[in-house]
Amino acid sequence: MNLTEIKKSLERQFAREFSQGSVRNIVFWYDEEGVFAGDIDNLELEGVKIIKLYDNNMFAAKLYIEETDTAGNLLVYSPLPRPANKENWLTDTIKYSQTFSADETSLNMLNFKIDSSLRHVMARYKLFFRSSERRKRFEGYQLAPYTEAKIDLGVLSTLSKLPAPNLDHVVRTLLIELAEGETTIYDSIVKLGNIDALWTLIQRAYGYGFAEQSLEKLAIMLLVTHLSHSVNGNLPKEWQTYVSSNSNCFVFVDNFMKNTQVWNAYNKLAGFVADKLNLIERIRKWNIDDIIDCDTFEEFDHSIISRICANISLQAGEYERYRKVIRSRRNRRFYRQFETEYDTLLYACEFLELSLKHAGLPGLTMAKLFENYIKTYYRLDGSYRHFLLSYDKLAEQDRFMPLFEKVENSYTNWYLNDLSMKWCAFLDDETTWQVSGVTSQQGFYEKYVRRFVSNNERLVVIISDGLRYESAVELNAMLNGEQRGTSKLDAILGVIPSYTALGMASLLPHNSIAVTDKANIVIDGISTKGTENREKILKLVKEESVAITYENFMSLTKQQLTEKFSGVKLIYIYHNTIDARGDNAATEHEVFEATEKCFRELAGLVRALRNNISAINILITADHGYIYRRTLLAERDKTPKEDAIGIESKRRFILTKADADIQGTQVFSLNYLTKDKTDIRAIIPRVTNCYKVQGSGSCYVHGGTSLQEVVIPVIKFKSDKNLRRSMSAKKVSLSLTNLSRKITSVITHLTFFQNEPVGEKLLPLRVTAYFADEVGNRISNENIIIAESTSGNPAERTYKEKFTLKDMAYDKAKEYYLILKDEDKLVNREYARIPFVIDLVFGGSIQF
Repeated sequence: MNLTEIKKSLERQFAREFSQGSVRNIVFWYDEEGVFAGDIDNLELEGVKIIKLYDNNMFAAKLYIEETDTAGNLLVYSPLPRPANKENWLTDTIKYSQTFSADETSLNMLNFKIDSSLRHVMARYKLFFRSSERRKRFEGYQLAPYTEAKIDLGVLSTLSKLPAPNLDHVVRTLLIELAEGETTIYDSIVKLGNIDALWTLIQRAYGYGFAEQSLEKLAIMLLVTHLSHSVNGNLPKEWQTYVSSNSNCFVFVDNFMKNTQVWNAYNKLAGFVADKLNLIERIRKWNIDDIIDCDTFEEFDHSIISRICANISLQAGEYERYRKVIRSRRNRRFYRQFETEYDTLLYACEFLELSLKHAGLPGLTMAKLFENYIKTYYRLDGSYRHFLLSYDKLAEQDRFMPLFEKVENSYTNWYLNDLSMKWCAFLDDETTWQVSGVTSQQGFYEKYVRRFVSNNERLVVIISDGLRYESAVELNAMLNGEQRGTSKLDAILGVIPSYTALGMASLLPHNSIAVTDKANIVIDGISTKGTENREKILKLVKEESVAITYENFMSLTKQQLTEKFSGVKLIYIYHNTIDARGDNAATEHEVFEATEKCFRELAGLVRALRNNISAINILITADHGYIYRRTLLAERDKTPKEDAIGIESKRRFILTKADADIQGTQVFSLNYLTKDKTDIRAIIPRVTNCYKVQGSGSCYVHGGTSLQEVVIPVIKFKSDKNLRRSMSAKKVSLSLTNLSRKITSVITHLTFFQNEPVGEKLLPLRVTAYFADEVGNRISNENIIIAESTSGNPAERTYKEKFTLKDMAYDKAKEYYLILKDEDKLVNREYARIPFVIDLVFGGSIQF
C-alpha cells in the first residue's frame, strides 16, 4: 500500500464525527515493522499535527497531548510495536482515541467504517477486497450498520454480481449455474469468499441439514419441499429426507419459478432435479387426483395431459370432471407452455359432453329443430371448430390421434349425418322453402334495413362471406366485451342453393330476384355481381348509398373516409376472409384459422366505423354458412350427377331447368325467390352428401340445405354515440372477505369473492396475489386467481387461496401488504394493496 492510499484512509478517519464529549480526533498508528518510517515526514494531513513516538519519549508525548496541545487533531505515529498496556504511558490516552493500522484488513475496516469487533470476519476476505470493482459494488450495497451475516451476504452478492444483497438471489444464481453445468461463481466464492459462510447462511435460511456442502442436494431439497406442499399422495420414503419444514424453501421456489426473467433457467433446474429423482417413473404410481395441484415440474402436466387424452379417447366419460381438472391447471406455472394441449382436451371434452347430452338431437317439427339448433346444437359446431383449431397447433399430434379420430367420427358420422337426416326429412314434407316464424334471407332488407332508409338514418351493413351462425355467436360476445355499445344476435333462414351469388343478392333491396338461364342473379334488370352493380341497386332505394369492399375501406385514411362517406346514409361493406380460404382446395383446412382472423378484422372494422365515420347502427350478416369436416367424403357419400344438364353446377347443388330425377337428392323450385314463376330448380344432395366432381377440395362445402349452411346470423350492433361508460365492458370486481388483517402463522388462508357473475358487459378478471413489505420485496408465494364464474350462486364465485410467508423477522409495528395485480394490464397493474400486520406466534427468527 503506498503513501497516497495511507493518506486517503487517514483523511477518512479524521473526518469522522467526534466522539461524545470530544472536541478533536486523536489517532494512534503503530507501524510494527516501521514500513512507513522513512515516508512519515512526507505525509501531510490538513489540520492534523503528526507526533513521532519512540521508546524514550512516551511520557513527553503524553504531556504534549494532554497539557500542551489540547484542541488540535493529532496523529501519533510509532515505527514500533505497541507496548503492553502496563508498560505504556499512553494506555489511558489510547482508550479515548482512535487507532489506525496499515494492514489490509484494518484499512478495509476503516474504509467501510466497520467496527473492530468484526475484524475476524473481514480477515476472511483480504483477496476479495483487493479488487476496486468488488469494493465499489460492496460499498454500493449500503449494509451499515454491519454484522457478520451482512458482510458475508455482501461478499456473496458481489461475487454473484447482484444489484442488491439477497441470499435468495445468490442461491438462485448458483443453482442456475448447477443446471447449466457451470461452476464459475461457486469457484469464485471458494477462492475469494468463504464457502463455509455461504453454507452457514443456507442452513439458517432454508434448514439445509446435510453434512455435505452440495448444491445438488440443496436443489433437490428445495424442489422436493415445494412439491410436498402440493402433492396429495405420499412422497417416496427416499425423498422425505429432503423435505424441509422451513417455509422459506417453498417461497424461494415459488418466486423462482414464476419470475419471467429466469423462466428458462428454472426449467433447466427443474429438469435437472427431475432426472435425479427419476420423476417420470414415480409419477406413474400417483393417480390424477394426487397430482392435480402439482406444478413444481413440467412432468406433471405431461402426465395429466396423457391420462386425460387416453381416458376420453377410450370413452371413459367424466368429461365435466376432466374439464374441471383442465380449468384448475390454468393458474399453474406450466399452463401456458401446454396451453394448446389443454385447449385440445378441453374442447374435445366439451364436444363429447354435448354429444352425450343431445344424443337424440330432438326436434319434432322443422321450426323446433331450427330453434334447437340456434339455441343449443350450434355449440357442437363451435366445439368442433375450436378442437381442430387447437389440434392443428399441436407440435406433436401422434398421441392425440385416437382422440382426433373419436371426435371426428362423432362429429361427421353422428352429428352432421343425424342432424341433416332429420332436417331433410322435414324438407320432404314441405312445398316451399321457409320455416314458420323465421325471417328468410330474402326478407333481410325489409326487416332490418328499410326502417333506417325510411327514417333517413345512417346504417352500415357488413356482409362477411361464409360467416357461420356458430362463429357469429362468438363474434357477438366479442363485440359486447370489446366495444362500447350493445350487440344482439338474430338468426334468419338462408336461401338455397346456399352459395355466394344468390346469398349476396338476397341481402340487397329488391322486389324480386331473377335467375337467368346463364345463372346470373338479377334485381330490377341489374346484375348483382360486383360492388359497382350492388351500389347501383342500393341507389334505387337511397341515392346516398355506397357499396365497398373491406380492403378498400380499410385502405382509406380518416380524412378520406370522412370525405367519401359524408352524407352517405346506407353503406354495404363486403368482407371475404373465411370463404376465400375455405373455398380453395389448397387452403380449405385453414378455414378455422381464417375464422379467427375474421373475428379480428370485423372487430377492427366496427371500431374503425365508430371512430372514423361515427357509425351508430351496424349490421353484420353473411351470404351463406358451410359444412366442414376434416376427413374426406367417402365415395359412397358422393352423389352421381347422372346426365343432368345444369345452368350452374357445384359440389352441393345443381341449378337446372331439366326435369331430372337423381337418386339421393331433393329438388326445390326457385319460385320462392321471385314474383314471376320460374322453371329453374335446385337439385341438392340429401344430408351432407356432395356430387361427384373432378378435383380436390371436398372438406369445405356449401350450397346445400344443412343447418350449418342455411342458418344465417344477423348481428345488430348499436354504438353508444355519447360513449357512456355504462355501455363499455368492464371486468368483474374481486374482494377479500377475511375480516382480520393480522397474520400470526407463516401459513395463512385467505378467501376472495367475485362480486358479480361474468356476463355480456362484465369480463373475467385474472390477478396475481402475494405479500410484500413496505419497499416492495416479496415475502410470500404468489397465487393466480381467475375470477370468471358466470354463476349467480355466490358460493361458486368464492376462491380460497393458501399463502406461505418467508420465515424471517417481522416487525409488528410495521405494515405489510397483500398485493393484487391485474395480469392483463401492461401499466398500472396494481389492482389492490391491502395492509396487514404480521405477528408470528412461531417462526420469524431468521434475520440478517
